[in-house]
Amino acid sequence: MEQKEYAIYIHGAGSGAKSGTRSSFMKCFPEYEWICPEVNEDPEESVAKIDEYVRVFSPAIIAGTSMGGLYTLYADAPEAIKLVCNVTLNIESVLRKLGYGSHPFFCEREDGRTEYIIDETMVRAFTAYKKAHEIIPGRKNLGIFSTDDELIGQVESRKNAKLLEQAGFTIIWSDKFGHRLNEHVAKKIPGWIKETD
Repeated sequence: MEQKEYAIYIHGAGSGAKSGTRSSFMKCFPEYEWICPEVNEDPEESVAKIDEYVRVFSPAIIAGTSMGGLYTLYADAPEAIKLVCNVTLNIESVLRKLGYGSHPFFCEREDGRTEYIIDETMVRAFTAYKKAHEIIPGRKNLGIFSTDDELIGQVESRKNAKLLEQAGFTIIWSDKFGHRLNEHVAKKIPGWIKETD
């Protein structure tokens, strides 16, 4: 039996390796073996973990949503297709909008944590990381944005899309979802990737 190629999914804040979005990608890209490393709110630690997975598995695709999309941008995977959805380039304002304090995770985590804490130290860590690092494009780059993202907001979404476009990403807008990717939109992604050839 032929070995499948690998693909990596990076979940957002408030989620984990058992994210339902990973299941959507698995259904829409059955030709790949999907791996979902569990990341946290420390960008330095999380991107280093993703880079290690890239070195081990040499993924054909690395996909990330929300905070996971941000981490995907900085992952050292120039040979992979990079796919980001509702990426939080403005993560500092998103975290402040969510509010300082404790927040429950949306799914069971492999590390056993049930909540995460947003504070100013976390916010400043993201600012420092983004200032110290540059986006690393993949061999093909696709940014998907909702026209009705209730978390990021339309003004910031358009700013984020423009920044990604300047970094070499093809931008696609959809009115079929909010901040969280759904299976209806995920089904369209393989076709969108082909259209960028």
